[in-house]
Amino acid sequence: MRNILLIISLLCLLCCCSESPYDEPEWVGAIFIMDDDGSNVTHLVDGNSDNVQFTPDDSRIITCWDGSEICSMNTDGTDKKTIVDSISVDSTLPSLSLDGTKIAFASGDIYIVDIDGTNLQNLTNTPDVQEGYPHFSFDRSKIVYTTRQDSINSIYIMDTNGANKRKIISNSTKYYLYSYHIFNVNGSTIFYKYAGLPRGLYSIDVEGTNNTLLYEGYVGYTFPSISADGTKIVFYVSNDIFIINGDGTGITKLAEGGSPMISSDGSKIVFGNIKIMNSDGSGLIKLEHGGHPRFSHNKYNGHYKIVYTGARQIIKESNKGIVF
Repeated sequence: MRNILLIISLLCLLCCCSESPYDEPEWVGAIFIMDDDGSNVTHLVDGNSDNVQFTPDDSRIITCWDGSEICSMNTDGTDKKTIVDSISVDSTLPSLSLDGTKIAFASGDIYIVDIDGTNLQNLTNTPDVQEGYPHFSFDRSKIVYTTRQDSINSIYIMDTNGANKRKIISNSTKYYLYSYHIFNVNGSTIFYKYAGLPRGLYSIDVEGTNNTLLYEGYVGYTFPSISADGTKIVFYVSNDIFIINGDGTGITKLAEGGSPMISSDGSKIVFGNIKIMNSDGSGLIKLEHGGHPRFSHNKYNGHYKIVYTGARQIIKESNKGIVF
């Protein structure tokens, strides 16, 4: 009887001490593309991408990958290539020149590189100065950027070869106060966000004159977006989206949200998680879940394309090993 009980116990132990494979759901970061009416949603690639944007000719997508490299891929997710991975890349959206040949980005210093990853250059090479937020002028001749040295924060402009650096405005604090600056279309004015007091969106002439507070509020952490003709600028502060004329007049609140981008023809705005509206604030529609949506520069079959970051659920095959 004792032997029978022992055999039964061993059989039970062997049955319980087995590997237990099962399928486990898991959320992974991903990049998607769709039409501006929410149709044709397409998963491109999996991965943790900080930002995404189209190249000016819409042939490729540029992204900061895991905060450590800049990559490009076709708009169907194929042919993923590394542009920069030799240095730590600031995850702030890199700036593309409008001819699509150059990328400016920050990594302590301000760098420029060809779109194919060649000709990487350090334009500032100032180890004792922290620099960031580079952005090309529309004619590709200038780059505006921010510097921080000890307690002095400044906005500078330089040529795209690093020459002729000059300070536009400066302030004293231990924190970055100036950020997310862009040129107007003719290059005469800079729009920037200021986190000091009074905080908000400002404009200043490139000569450093006529510094003007356009709207007061907590700054949002993306660049303002400007239409191709320069007549409309969209930005957000205090979690509200505003549109303003290119000369700084006629500011109008449109909706709650963040990370807005205006289409090249100035007719639509995509923003937030993930919503679209007309540039007068009408026709607001939620399209998808995700973040940091960006328009294509041109229409295709009557629609802009939208690329954005999001997440998708996959089934991960796993094995818990021996279970007692």
